[in-house]
Amino acid sequence: MEISVEKIEGSTDVKYFYDSYTVHVGNHRILTVVTYCEITAGKWLKQAKKANNSKSLPKTLVVGFSVERQNDYYSRYGLLEFPYELLHICIGSHCLIYHLNNPDLYKPPKFLAHFLSDPEVIVVGMGIKDKSSHLEKDFEVKIKNAVDLNELAVKGMKRDELDLGRYDLDRLAKAVLGKHMDVVRPGRKIEWFKRKRPYYHSPELNDEKVMFTTADAYLCYRIGSQLFDMIHGKASSAIAAAAAVAAASKSRKNKKMKKGKKNKKGKK
Repeated sequence: MEISVEKIEGSTDVKYFYDSYTVHVGNHRILTVVTYCEITAGKWLKQAKKANNSKSLPKTLVVGFSVERQNDYYSRYGLLEFPYELLHICIGSHCLIYHLNNPDLYKPPKFLAHFLSDPEVIVVGMGIKDKSSHLEKDFEVKIKNAVDLNELAVKGMKRDELDLGRYDLDRLAKAVLGKHMDVVRPGRKIEWFKRKRPYYHSPELNDEKVMFTTADAYLCYRIGSQLFDMIHGKASSAIAAAAAVAAASKSRKNKKMKKGKKNKKGKK
């Protein structure tokens, strides 16, 4: 599956700074906003809440979600769990990549806590329970409805012969969405940042980082939406409807053929 990215616009205002990109994941076009600005991120989330995007779950918002750190650090006692630095959310054709401020230096992001604690927002992702726990511990942000995609796949697909609970994101995407959802990733670590901006700006994410981060958030969203449809019958209903249409079309075709044969016999 081909993935591409193009920077399309941005804001040079110090207070409201953001970067905007068009990311294509296969045939799907996604508008991605990257920002350090709480006001910009808060506005994005406020607008996102207006979209009831789940057909199988009325009055709910399904959100593809993840958080990550730039580097992992180890001591002789094991992995040092520093706060997350980057958060990404995907809803349909829109993605937000938000740089999280150091919780030791800045107040917790209330706008983010308000959004993720909304009972009508369903947050889906990989290993999301562990990520949710650390997010609450470091940033006082609690996810009300956190749904693990591996667990959802086991419930939705009912394929006991597959070890869906252990699949990574790419493998799960192919199992749920189809083999065409195959992401080709570079065999090296992706650098987060480009060259530094002028001193009054924050560093800019690399285009490659924006591209794969958007793709990951989008895959979480697509997988979650598809599995909820399977569980709540929308996918099977769609298949049944398509079969009914095909059967009706075939019936009309057979009637026309029979009528044509009768007309030929009458002429003889």
